[in-house]
Amino acid sequence: KDLLVVRQVEKAHHFLDQADEMMTLGHTDLAVNRLYYSCFHIVQALFLKSGISVRTHSGIITQFSQHFVKTDIVSMEKGSLLARLFQLRQKADYNCAYDISVDEAKSLVEPVHLFVAEITELINQKN
Repeated sequence: KDLLVVRQVEKAHHFLDQADEMMTLGHTDLAVNRLYYSCFHIVQALFLKSGISVRTHSGIITQFSQHFVKTDIVSMEKGSLLARLFQLRQKADYNCAYDISVDEAKSLVEPVHLFVAEITELINQKN
């Protein structure tokens, strides 16, 4: 179980690096995809550490809100960020008529870095 937590954390940080690379290259849709999956994997690590089992992407958002946002462990802003990224990732991946603007993508980079750092710290506190 602990190895899976470590692997999820590593993947989250790896995807965050990829998001930064995609932003540099101007690939906003890919950047938002990687930003979302960075958050996805760090939350999965937190769930593993906390004994929470989830099977769907929407379930992750619901359970994150229930166990960490509504209990004031994580801010409402962070919960909203995860939900917003999920919606944007779906639009960018599946809606051919939708393009994520550079400004919109840029506005997500720092909050996601902070999100991943905060959740990583929370995971480390659970040791």
